[in-house]
Amino acid sequence: MRSETPRGGFTLIELLVVIAVIAILAAMLMPVFAQARGKARQSSCLSNLRQLGMGVQMYAQDYGAYPLASSPSSQVPRTRWADHIFPYVRNEQVFLCPSAAGDPALLSKRFAHSGVLYGGYGYNYQYLGNARNVPPHLPFAAAEAMVPAPAETVAIADTVGALTVDGAISGEGVYVVDPPLGSSRGSGQASGYYASSSYAHGGRSLPGERHAERVNVAFCDGHAKALKRSQLDDYNGDGVRDNGYWNGCGDPTRW
Repeated sequence: MRSETPRGGFTLIELLVVIAVIAILAAMLMPVFAQARGKARQSSCLSNLRQLGMGVQMYAQDYGAYPLASSPSSQVPRTRWADHIFPYVRNEQVFLCPSAAGDPALLSKRFAHSGVLYGGYGYNYQYLGNARNVPPHLPFAAAEAMVPAPAETVAIADTVGALTVDGAISGEGVYVVDPPLGSSRGSGQASGYYASSSYAHGGRSLPGERHAERVNVAFCDGHAKALKRSQLDDYNGDGVRDNGYWNGCGDPTRW
């Protein structure tokens, strides 16, 4: 009668080596997976902004002027730019930046028709549609003819709103975005920006570099692309901040 040969198995040391190798591989692959997820969110966000940019363009064509950023605070429910262009987009999820979905400070506005939260995107209200009641310059809605360079004019962009002096998202101005310099139309604030000068960056509602340190931007002709904030704030690339991408005419000398 033949004796059976004992079958081999893993020793404890071999098992620990295998576990260590798996852990090393996982640590190496995690940044790759995170980068892939970030790229996917960036692509999804750009797709959203293309649709929003087209919505702004169609609204301006139909009404001969760009939408106001918001209705008066006394109106209930308030309507904002998102409500105005929703009939052209017809999808509430498009108004939500996929990289902003987990931040309640950014998701603080609701659609007037449904009460659903949206956020992460800000409207170029100073040059397109400032609703603040501050005569003689405001409220103001730009006619189509006042935007002769729509392909070089910001309509909607990633925003973080007005940051606190500690750099935290305050929840103020999270549905608008400010140019680097105060505009000739004003913002209704002494600082020239959305919020008071006690906020960081002088109260500017700041473009958000959420996607690979870039801001996703929809322009008034409907196209969208990603830019560094420094590029967005310097139209002619001379190292001096200007409103060339914001003022409707692609002119860095005009405020």
